[in-house]
Amino acid sequence: MNKFRPLYFLLALSVIALSSCLNDVNLSNESGPAQLVVIAEFEEGINPIIRISTTFNVNSNPEEINSDSASVVIRESSSDFQELREARPLGNDLTAYTVPSEILPTPGESYMLDVDVPNSDILSIFGEATMPLRGNIDSFNDISVLAENNDFTELSVSLNMGETEDSTTYYHLTPFVINNNGEEVFPDISRISTGENAVTILTHRNGMLIDINNLDNTNLLEFQIRSLFPLNVNQLTDRNLYFKLNTVAEEYFLYHSSISRQFETAQSPFTIPTLSYSQFENGYGIFTAFSSEILDSPIN
Repeated sequence: MNKFRPLYFLLALSVIALSSCLNDVNLSNESGPAQLVVIAEFEEGINPIIRISTTFNVNSNPEEINSDSASVVIRESSSDFQELREARPLGNDLTAYTVPSEILPTPGESYMLDVDVPNSDILSIFGEATMPLRGNIDSFNDISVLAENNDFTELSVSLNMGETEDSTTYYHLTPFVINNNGEEVFPDISRISTGENAVTILTHRNGMLIDINNLDNTNLLEFQIRSLFPLNVNQLTDRNLYFKLNTVAEEYFLYHSSISRQFETAQSPFTIPTLSYSQFENGYGIFTAFSSEILDSPIN
């Protein structure tokens, strides 16, 4: 069981680390060497960036991790697992590692991640991730304007989520419109009217998490979205509502729902929670992969 010291802080995005096998992390006052913190999210078709840091005391900085002191290695299941591909630091950002261009995340593909810091007291970590096959939205029932005024524009959305092709049941759904300057505009999700028990509205990034196991047998989801400024739908050149649909693994769902709960309770992003999960036996963070696509439907 991983130990987490309250006097230690993690990288801002990694204060809550989760595990696909739901291993509890007990808090204690034990002291000891720094441990690795890794945030690695592989999105379909995008060359990944891996963030690596260490735990650190309130009176000190994280130990410096760079290509001279650390080894960051990726393996793909579709190739010989003995074929190693080494991630390299990204420019002057010592916390960011870029994955070789030969690795382009693909649905159904599995990956292994090894991070090692030789000649130090920092323990190496190992992680595995499989990118789920793409899910879908089965039908768009209605997308219509509820309100337009000088402060905001509100839309009503009714749709039926599709079943996934493999064992995952989780989505990250992000609605947006494209304004006449070609910019993506992400309205807030203001209300869930049907399917509330299946949804976690995210507070630290756009969109919502969905567990389709908690929808009814039609997978019906109905909600309202509200722009933060007036948006005249009738004057839009592109009168569609777009949806970025990520099909995600359990660790992604748990990690981001937990971070949003922390933001909702107005805790600092550097606050150590009383109970967390860790995906890594000797460190903290997340290694996950998700498939993605963009869907759209007209606004009535």
